[in-house]
Amino acid sequence: MDQSGYLGSMIFIFSDFGVNGPYSGTMRSMVMRGAGDVPVCDLMCDAPDRNPKAASYLLAALSREFRAGDVVLAVVDPGVGSVRKGIVVEADGVSYIGPDNGLFELIIRRASKVTIKSIDWRPEAASASFHGRDIFAPVAAWVATNQAFRASPMQLADRCVAAQEWPDELDEVIYVDTYGNLMTGISARGQDEKLVINNHVLGGARTFSDVHPGDGFHYANSIGLCEIAVNCGRADQVFAAGIGTRVCAG
Repeated sequence: MDQSGYLGSMIFIFSDFGVNGPYSGTMRSMVMRGAGDVPVCDLMCDAPDRNPKAASYLLAALSREFRAGDVVLAVVDPGVGSVRKGIVVEADGVSYIGPDNGLFELIIRRASKVTIKSIDWRPEAASASFHGRDIFAPVAAWVATNQAFRASPMQLADRCVAAQEWPDELDEVIYVDTYGNLMTGISARGQDEKLVINNHVLGGARTFSDVHPGDGFHYANSIGLCEIAVNCGRADQVFAAGIGTRVCAG
C-alpha cells in the first residue's frame, strides 16, 4: 500500500454528461487531482439522460464490473442544487458517491450489506448546477484514498422515498446503445419465451447470427439483462422504441 492508501482498487465514473462540452472532463479532472495514484475508468458517460430511475437498473447490472474496494462516482442528477442530499453508499464493499434520488436504489436493494452516509462537506464555493464536479468528485477521491470528510450516518429508510416504490425489475427500455439495441430493465429471458414491444412479438435467440438479417429478437446481453435487437439493423427504428418504451411477455 502506498501513501495514498491505494489498495489496487479503481474509480469508475458513470454519468449522463455525454462527451461534448466540459462536464465529463472537468469532473474527471477533479477526481484525478484528488486521487492521482488510483486508476480511473470512464464506465459510461451516456447513462439515461436526466433519468435516475432507468439509470438505477443499468448501474445495478453494471455492478458486476466492480470489486470490493472500488469507488463509483455516479451522477445522473436532474435535481442538482435542490434539497436532495448527496450520499455515500457502501454496498458489499463498493462505495458509490452521488445524489440521493434513487440512482443507487437497485444497488442498495440487491446488496447483502449496506451503509449510507449523508455528505455534509461543502466547498467554500460550489456551483448550484454542478455538484458532480464540486462535491461528488472530491468526495470520491477522498473515499478512494481513505481521507476524512464531513459526513453523517443515514438510515436506510431515509433514502429517496419515491425510489423505494420502484419494482425489482423494470419492464421498460432503459438504454439504447450506439447500434440501436434496446436494453431493458428485466433480467434475461429464456430463448423460448416471447416478448412484445410496440405490438411486435419477438422470440429469443442466443446471438445475432442465429437469426436472419433484418429479423428482431431478444437475447441475454453481456451484463445479464434482456436486450432487444435486429440482426444488421436498428431495433430502436424498427420498433419505434426508446427509453421508457414498455416491454411485456408475449
